[in-house]
Amino acid sequence: MTAPNPALKRSIGSVLLTLYGVGTILGAGIYVLVGEVAGRAGIYAPLSFALAALLALFSAFSYAELAARFPVSAGEAVYVEEAFQKPGLSALIGYLVVTIGLVSSATLVHGFTRYLGVFVIVPDWLVLGSVTLCLGLIAIWGVKESLSIAAIMTLVEVFGLLLVVWVGAHNMLERGIDPTISAGL
Repeated sequence: MTAPNPALKRSIGSVLLTLYGVGTILGAGIYVLVGEVAGRAGIYAPLSFALAALLALFSAFSYAELAARFPVSAGEAVYVEEAFQKPGLSALIGYLVVTIGLVSSATLVHGFTRYLGVFVIVPDWLVLGSVTLCLGLIAIWGVKESLSIAAIMTLVEVFGLLLVVWVGAHNMLERGIDPTISAGL
């Protein structure tokens, strides 16, 4: 009698993974923080986003190189293990990655709660709890299913951004830039 093969089946492709990453960046970096950035940077907000994108590009290229060199699961933990040969440090990095995921999710849920509060008066605790529960149930449903939902949400986010850019560019070309806009500095 042969033992069953316990290996996990790969179900995430590069398209779903890319859309997941883009969705997280757009959700946390653009939709949640754009008001704060615009308030501080004023008319220089697009420049600050472009600079942040350039800096993020260096991380993206580093991750692409590491992923090509070590094509296994566990990402950052594997990279640290390979670089330093310290299993304890690798485990710490793994726990930190999980913590970062939780904080990122909390940021997105908090941002959603703030935006929803503009349109509907609902207690924050109810929205936070409900959205967190829904996200947890989607995650339990399955990796491929949850990433598929994230991909759909990413496409909606991209469409929303393109719509805002189109309307803003149209208005700017029609009216010009208002010189009284604060530089935010």
